Amino acid sequence: MSLNLVKPIYPFRPIGSLSTLASMMRMPERDMVRLASQANGMYRPVKLKTGRQTFDANAPLKFVHARIKATLLDHVVFPWYLTGSLKGRDYKVNAELHKDQAVVICEDVKGFFGAVSDERVFDIWRHFFNFPLNVSEILTSMTIKDRGLPQGAIPSSYLANLALWRDEPLLQAKMAASGVIYSRYVDDIAMSSKTSLTQGQKTELIAAVYGMLLRNGLSAKREKHEIFPATRRMITTKLIVNRKASLLPAQRSNVRAAVREVELLVAQPDVEVSLAWKALNLAANRVGQLGRFHQHLAEPLRRRLQVVREILGNPDQLPIITGNKHPVDTLPATLPWDKW
Repeated sequence: MSLNLVKPIYPFRPIGSLSTLASMMRMPERDMVRLASQANGMYRPVKLKTGRQTFDANAPLKFVHARIKATLLDHVVFPWYLTGSLKGRDYKVNAELHKDQAVVICEDVKGFFGAVSDERVFDIWRHFFNFPLNVSEILTSMTIKDRGLPQGAIPSSYLANLALWRDEPLLQAKMAASGVIYSRYVDDIAMSSKTSLTQGQKTELIAAVYGMLLRNGLSAKREKHEIFPATRRMITTKLIVNRKASLLPAQRSNVRAAVREVELLVAQPDVEVSLAWKALNLAANRVGQLGRFHQHLAEPLRRRLQVVREILGNPDQLPIITGNKHPVDTLPATLPWDKW
């Protein structure tokens, strides 16, 4: 039986030399080499509200990361079953692949970003992109920290999507041939089937995933292993997928609580306006997310937030609620490389 392999593709000619890479990075070649040798120490830790630690690159490495994304990683054609941190794809797209199924199996890759080793990253640059040895070494040095991918750095999510490029297409094709849908949202792997699976079939699927991870120096977080039959609530990337992708009840409750918190805040006589705006923007973003799944629940919350806007000031002069700008938008076209 022939398999339909759907692989990630880099459709352009490989970079042929360090001078070409330096030109693409908009910096002198010798400065690029020096930057690569110092890159490991050019990150600052960022602790998220969830307690998870990520990293943010300092300039000029952050500028180079943005150039790597714009000139190389943005041009990779990723297969449909990879859904994390890619334009037009997100956790909702991933969850909807598995809606209305008879069974869903979920796995989580243990310590994913840090476990994607420098050897694995070098393999991506050298053999997926087909770049020369010296170009691959420089790119590897500029995109790793402490011999792994620094979570939060601009190139890391793209490289994480490519971490299993040698084995994942074949695994996905074999599962598809047997009627199983496979997808990966960064470190969250999901498999689902329209028909019920025997215990042996489930074991075989799980073993195939664990084997793929092991061959690539990775392992599954066993405590996150879940098998969801259609008779109970089925959850993929923190969304219910029994009939359609929808938020968990606790998530919906949190959105309502955020709106109520803003209303109580502006009711205080000595409220600091800047804090009220910040809370309003956060609540509005949460309501926007709710609206992607439950428009009928989001609409009354939007009306309540509009009342808050009118209390705080003229709606025509309100701050615009937008996402964060990409770091490349806030950096100059070139940087003074001799001053870092």
